[in-house]
Amino acid sequence: MKARTRWRERDLAEAEASLSRFKVLKESFGALFFDLGGLLAGGVAAYYVSLVLIRPWVVMIYPIVLTVKGAVNGILAGRISTGLHIGLVKPSFKGNTRYYHSILSSICMLSLISSASLGIIVFIISSLFYDTNIGEFGLIIFSCLTAKALAIAIVIPITSLLASTSYKKGLDPDIITYPVSSTIADVLATITYVFTLALMFWLGLIGNAIVYIIGFSFIFTTALLTYVFRMEEEFWKTIKEALVTIFIVILIASLSGFALSHVRSHIELRPGILMVYPALIDTIGGAGSIFGSISTTKIALGSIEMKIKAVKDEAAEVVQIGAAALPFYFIYGLVALLSGGGPLSFVVIILSLLTIFLPIMFISFLVAILTRMKGLDPDNFVIPFETALADCLLTLTLSTMLILFYGA
Repeated sequence: MKARTRWRERDLAEAEASLSRFKVLKESFGALFFDLGGLLAGGVAAYYVSLVLIRPWVVMIYPIVLTVKGAVNGILAGRISTGLHIGLVKPSFKGNTRYYHSILSSICMLSLISSASLGIIVFIISSLFYDTNIGEFGLIIFSCLTAKALAIAIVIPITSLLASTSYKKGLDPDIITYPVSSTIADVLATITYVFTLALMFWLGLIGNAIVYIIGFSFIFTTALLTYVFRMEEEFWKTIKEALVTIFIVILIASLSGFALSHVRSHIELRPGILMVYPALIDTIGGAGSIFGSISTTKIALGSIEMKIKAVKDEAAEVVQIGAAALPFYFIYGLVALLSGGGPLSFVVIILSLLTIFLPIMFISFLVAILTRMKGLDPDNFVIPFETALADCLLTLTLSTMLILFYGA
């Protein structure tokens, strides 16, 4: 109890002093710097653009995979970060608490449910608008399961390690964990996505068999973890609270996927847009997650007024986060321009940030306040909902501007 009290006193003092010396700006810039790694994810997708665009449902899956990955990883990052601050999670990957392992198991279950659900939704949308054959139903479902299984096996330990290391180094895991782990997860999600597509479309029956084996292994492992932690209250609490959020995220992400599939011709002509796409959604989602995660920790520590109008008291943090994000969008605009996106691509990218930045910040704070008022854990809602909405608004804004500037 004494150790937990010391952590609480230290974290409360840090929360109250977070605006001093531009702490949020410096740490946000450092965290968002890793979003440049999203260019690697985009580079992989752009290099295999013919594979990514091979079917309408294939390109539709890409933003959904990234968004749902962000939602599930957002829950993990938020729960671990807050858990570190209040003493429920140890700053160590090995020998951690039962609470920590229950969270990991629930993340696996959420990943399985979300992957299967998004596969079904993609098939329905693709059948209605692109006449996708019923014979591809299994491939769509298991492509989602396989890509998710391969990525999550690496993302979970990386996210845990980032949170514990940043905490032990005296940095704020609320600022560091999600933006950095999200970029790594995007690269891994893109690689596993392309790898899964290569298995299905380049290796024929053998590749399809491998995809099904990995998918069924994911199902079996998750079922085993569910059995082991079936008596843990935190396991079911996380699933119960986060499941609604995940389904909302999937529906929002499906809109993103549909929007991106509608500008396939623009992507083929301007691969530079696809190259920067993961970095764009990483940075805006990361910026929102920083503000949202800071807010949830302040709520847990009791250092923030439980009123929506209290967002004006956090304006300095919003400005610092925005100042940290803007330079990266200039870089992405230049990369898109120099990679075949055309001169207008730079304008499109900067305008996309300016259009959605403030709404994303406000929504992050709003969700944090409202969920706590309802007696729920904000960490199960804020980052998942914020990142999904950020991904969707960014994709819709980008698609709309491409159509307006370049024609339908």
